[in-house]
Amino acid sequence: MTKTAFLNCNLFVGNKDTLVSDAWFVVDDETGKLTAQGSGKFDEKVDKTVDLDGQYVMSGLINAHTHIGSDRVTNRNFPQTETTVTYNALHNLKEGLQGGVTYIRSCGVPFDVDIKLKRTRDQLPFEGPGLRPAGMPVSILGGHADLPVGENNEQNAAHLVNSPDDMRKAIREQFKKGAENIKLMATGGIMSQGDQVDDTELSLEEMQMAVEEAHSKHMTICAHAEGRLGIHYAVVAGVDSVEHGFYVSDEDIELMKRQGTFLSPTLTAGNQIVVNGKGKLSDFSYQKMCDNVEAFYEHVGKAIKAGVKLALGTDAGTFNNPLKDTYKELVELVRAGATNYQALHAAGLGSAELLKIDDEYGSLEVGKYADFLVLKNNPLDDVAAVGQEDKQVYQHGERKF
Repeated sequence: MTKTAFLNCNLFVGNKDTLVSDAWFVVDDETGKLTAQGSGKFDEKVDKTVDLDGQYVMSGLINAHTHIGSDRVTNRNFPQTETTVTYNALHNLKEGLQGGVTYIRSCGVPFDVDIKLKRTRDQLPFEGPGLRPAGMPVSILGGHADLPVGENNEQNAAHLVNSPDDMRKAIREQFKKGAENIKLMATGGIMSQGDQVDDTELSLEEMQMAVEEAHSKHMTICAHAEGRLGIHYAVVAGVDSVEHGFYVSDEDIELMKRQGTFLSPTLTAGNQIVVNGKGKLSDFSYQKMCDNVEAFYEHVGKAIKAGVKLALGTDAGTFNNPLKDTYKELVELVRAGATNYQALHAAGLGSAELLKIDDEYGSLEVGKYADFLVLKNNPLDDVAAVGQEDKQVYQHGERKF
């Protein structure tokens, strides 16, 4: 066993709103996990030392809402295929790691590319964050994810369901493939061209069936839910997290608190559309976001202030919203009313708890993986410090960037 000691840093462990000054920690080079941690004089015997020169250290970001197969270049003149989705995914994953993202939850990828990449990663390794895959999401006919994809516009983007029985089959198919997360499309959305955000698409009975099946197979389950009734159905059905939550009601905020339901707002996705989308997206989508953005921030802010469990997700892969820019969600969460610590906690232990990986990820405690960032400025003073372009990124104790 060889060990590396990282010395002389200001350490944000992640479980308290404080820094440990003059801190050090030791990593087992074989397991990539922390074996010791402290501050002040260091006298443990190790094989290698790294002086961090008084910089700030925090856990790598965990992004709980991503679409890694998306292509941010919109003027391609060839169809979206499994090959192009895989190419995009590998590019986005490597770029995301460079941006400080060390673990993600996938929330919908055509052709189940995320599942296939994880299954083959040991034999065909690639650079990128740890991955909790979902494969294709579940939608109604004409719903938010009913988007034909492929050489002949076949249906490879989502499972389309019309009943609880259809839903049971869809969840079991994803389980068989190797999905670890299920993504439901409970309401309409911004980018779909045939619906509104308050269109309720999946029924309560369909979502209850999905939750029962997913949880019986140790999968997490989340719901794209923007309109009030769709959010209510998702919360009552027992999903692990509500994604977006534009119009989450006071009633559902209280129910989410009692049940421990997470909110993953993806504020940066909406912000990018409003700020940069005019003339680049359809007028229909751009105007929908502009019409709803104020309510989006207002309701998310109420949930944050009320103490709903918070995870960090960005909807990475949507317009002008690459995985490498995950840090921007920290800034938007603070804008909505979160403290700097609440935002950073969402990106660490909050997302880790939602993904059920908090025993090994989400904070820099002994026994957990040494996934961490080295920053010049204190993120507890200003979360924008995480956006430092030349930050050091470590994964399992190994420097990647």
